[in-house]
Amino acid sequence: MTFSKVALTATFLALIFMWYGNFQAARIVHDHSSGGLSNIGAYQSGVEQQYTKGVGRIHAHEANQRTRTKKTTQDAVQSVTRKATILRTTKPSVKEITPGLTPPYAYAWIIGGVHEDRFAYKGFLWTILISANLLRKLGSTADFWVYVRLSPKSKLSDLPHEDRRVLELLGIRVVLLDKPKMESFAQIVYDKFLTINMTRYKRVMFLDSDIIPMTNLDYFFHLSDPDYSLLPTLLKPNFIIATREEPCNTGMFMVEPSYDAYNQYINIVNIQKERAKTLPYPYFDFKDGWGHSFGPGDYWEGIRKKGNRWKFHASHSDQGLMYYFVKYVRKEVSIAIGNRIQNWKNCSGDLPVMESDTHGVLSKYQGNLLRLQYLCDISPEEALKRDADDNRWACTPPYNSVAHFMGNTKPWRRKFDFRRDKDDSYRQFGARYMWFKELDQLSDTLGMGLDIQRWNQKYLSLMKDELLGGKAEW
Repeated sequence: MTFSKVALTATFLALIFMWYGNFQAARIVHDHSSGGLSNIGAYQSGVEQQYTKGVGRIHAHEANQRTRTKKTTQDAVQSVTRKATILRTTKPSVKEITPGLTPPYAYAWIIGGVHEDRFAYKGFLWTILISANLLRKLGSTADFWVYVRLSPKSKLSDLPHEDRRVLELLGIRVVLLDKPKMESFAQIVYDKFLTINMTRYKRVMFLDSDIIPMTNLDYFFHLSDPDYSLLPTLLKPNFIIATREEPCNTGMFMVEPSYDAYNQYINIVNIQKERAKTLPYPYFDFKDGWGHSFGPGDYWEGIRKKGNRWKFHASHSDQGLMYYFVKYVRKEVSIAIGNRIQNWKNCSGDLPVMESDTHGVLSKYQGNLLRLQYLCDISPEEALKRDADDNRWACTPPYNSVAHFMGNTKPWRRKFDFRRDKDDSYRQFGARYMWFKELDQLSDTLGMGLDIQRWNQKYLSLMKDELLGGKAEW
């Protein structure tokens, strides 16, 4: 057996371990949803009131709230501990919590590979801090959550105190998941699906921890919520984003959590896990994918490519699973494909039905952008002269609503040049400058003690570690 096949087989075994761990996590998060999650409104209200004194008042939500249980967060944590918990939640950082309305929306992130001797995970942690801080300053009223996995090679039993401290100061609640038996990028991406079980909320938006917002992203919540009266309901409860050659990029998505949806997800993965045991390497069926064979007139669509086989980036992983789940299982999804929004609905047949395919839906509802990217501020002709890699498809929402620092474009892995124009729209130069600027301000505000002015000398060499790898390989 070649070395590559040994490595790929190891990856497959890692996925089995991950799936088992995620099922365990699902049960605990279920309990957490009925206990700890039901009290986050009061918790977050107290934290936000502390944090937003210098930012602005918290807006009350008009949506009707479901009846909450009377358990306190502490009771929920103790209950989960007695059930051999595989996660911890943060405790309120204020002495007294005043009951209030729970926001109907939440943002969620994940971090993996946390290790006391591997500094590189801090880049993802800092990006989450920057994102939450920007969202709050831009007017978001949603809750913030982060799911954390410590490295199995780490001696840590909890997130380092300083990391918890700064997260809590920004009102970000932490869910500590069990240490995996093995770790890889291909494994941790499935933790994104825990958002489907955050049933205290009407909508949850997941953001990769190498994304920062360029505007207040709450407008996606509002455009999908019939109870939000200030905007029309133009989006479905689930929302995914196609990129160049993939029908779904899970760096950013929105879901409608429910117990039924989460049980469907678990069932899909259980079936796929058993099927994989019967398949030859690479243990994935490119025709049936996660449970659907494309027929006449049925295909997946990216911005520049279409297909009727499950062959696109991460089709075997989170991106294929999410696409299958929201389109062919839930059958209630909006899909952004460049400047178009496709709305799909459930009908009496086996397949979803396209309700609409509309150009330019989001632009009028998106707020002002903090930075422009990919030369979107000049003509297409001039842009091509400066950059042959044409990214003009990213000049419209939802793509320009965020800056996604993929691969080696991550700011913390690059030299920081103070001389570069902070508003330069070439690729992501301006957005990367803003990342450092926001981190510098947060360091001063939160007492983090970072020396951003000497970034290249003090931190750059520590941030080069890939941690879990760059993408979900076979």
